[in-house]
Amino acid sequence: MPTETDICNLALGKLGGAGDSQSGSAFISSIDGDDKVAQWCKLNFDRVRRRVYIDLALLDCPFRISVKFLDLGTKIDDDNLPEIGQWLYAFNLPGDCLHVVSQFNENSISNRVYNGSQSPVYPVNYRFEPVSNKDGDGEILLTDTLSNESGDSAFIEYIKDITNTGGFTENLIDCIATLLSSEICPTVGMDVDTANAQLAKYEQIVVPKAQAANQKGHDNTTRSIPDYSGGRSQGGAVPSSARNLGTYIDSQGNRQQVI
Repeated sequence: MPTETDICNLALGKLGGAGDSQSGSAFISSIDGDDKVAQWCKLNFDRVRRRVYIDLALLDCPFRISVKFLDLGTKIDDDNLPEIGQWLYAFNLPGDCLHVVSQFNENSISNRVYNGSQSPVYPVNYRFEPVSNKDGDGEILLTDTLSNESGDSAFIEYIKDITNTGGFTENLIDCIATLLSSEICPTVGMDVDTANAQLAKYEQIVVPKAQAANQKGHDNTTRSIPDYSGGRSQGGAVPSSARNLGTYIDSQGNRQQVI
């Protein structure tokens, strides 16, 4: 099981070790150590880890370990709200939420298995906006739609801040170590060019590799139905879950499937 210290040492290894900054030692003995390299690793580790989660989520292929689904529960009373403009509803987001992937209809999950003449329920992605709460100590979700099965709350897919390194995949470890190495460079005497090279490696090689692995591991025909509204000449067979007439935007600005 990789530890935070292990991942930090992988980052140092990508730079050829810590060198003179560690009195000739290539690696740190603990991320909680008193030396400046360990302290810099600790200062940056969580920030880098969170950025990696969000970077892959923004590419629509998050690390599965970080993906969570949630009914947000009771809406917030008006007295506790900041200015929400034209939005109709507001809900507290969980404290471990790093990024909201989507708000969609919960019954599209519970009705995936069907038989006879019953039709499947296709997921509809609704408009939403995350903002800081009134006290500035958390975030809320603004929406015009109640999308849980009970019709009284919002149902979301979000990226959770997972801190336990035990479940990290090899691709996640490589992403964190590579990005962290770009942050460590000044501390171990490396120049800006080396830092930029490691950042470029993260963005151009390591992230695309993780993206390909994550997309292969997901059933993307159920996560994101292709938009064929412009025609189906893109080639290839149309996935069974996308055999419809395309999509349209309803009067509330939500993307709907034409079935």
